[in-house]
Amino acid sequence: MLKHKNPDWHPEQPDRIAYIWKAVENAFGRNAITIIERKAKKEELYLAHSLDYINYLFSIRGSVDLDYETFFSEHTLDAVLSAAGICLELVEHIIQGTYKKCFALVRPPGHHATYTGAMGYCIVNNMAVAVNKALAMGLERIVIIDWDVHHGNGTQEIFFETDAVYFIDIHQENLFPENSGNVDETGRDRGKGFTLNIPVPAGKDGNYYLDIMDAVAYPILRRFSPQLLCISSGFDALGGDSEGAMHLVPTDYRELTRKVCLWADELCEGKLLMVLEGGYCIPSVSEAVCTILENWEEKL
Repeated sequence: MLKHKNPDWHPEQPDRIAYIWKAVENAFGRNAITIIERKAKKEELYLAHSLDYINYLFSIRGSVDLDYETFFSEHTLDAVLSAAGICLELVEHIIQGTYKKCFALVRPPGHHATYTGAMGYCIVNNMAVAVNKALAMGLERIVIIDWDVHHGNGTQEIFFETDAVYFIDIHQENLFPENSGNVDETGRDRGKGFTLNIPVPAGKDGNYYLDIMDAVAYPILRRFSPQLLCISSGFDALGGDSEGAMHLVPTDYRELTRKVCLWADELCEGKLLMVLEGGYCIPSVSEAVCTILENWEEKL
């Protein structure tokens, strides 16, 4: 995943996960880190993406621009297969009971990737691949909470017509993608009422997010009774991040994660999958990830 290259001006760089990895190693010790080396198979990506799109990715030779800010270079396919493969491996471990709570330190991010294409630095929707794998393994009710500062439009699209996945997205209003993540986007057909968008005005802090989680997310979880809780954990709502205008601090993510850990314990036998999405102020993101992992009851 370190070999996926973007232009030098691009916010999404390999140092994101390298720096986080080192911070976690320093905070918890080298033996606390579980290394998973698995690449997704081509057919596993069909869980969340169209046949034509995945075949196109496998056909690329050299470097291409998938859109104006999403780039595909020599080692990108290996990176996206590794990112998706790690998420698949973790969700299998969670369902089988090997682990209960997992955090996937992966790049490139995934939540903007739609069924048919790349967008917003995202090429394969890691969370959607993992969640559809969980459904294929027999789960019937899954909640995804996306607290990245941008709207997870790709994840929303992929699950927009199903009642098996309740998608809750907390994002900065009118940010990215344009005209996406409005409150009237609530699902379609069988999925009507199973998507909830919560656009947040710029400049809000962690207390605002914690209040949303208590007042809005928790009652939904209680009613829906998920068998697995998933968090698309972007960190670009941190103050000072170049891609957003919120004012969260690293310890806010510890409190947010403490809540979802308690809710997972209460509602779905502790089953929790967190996947890295955005977050580009690297020192702050690294600190935030370390505060998240303070909540883990099991050894990582």
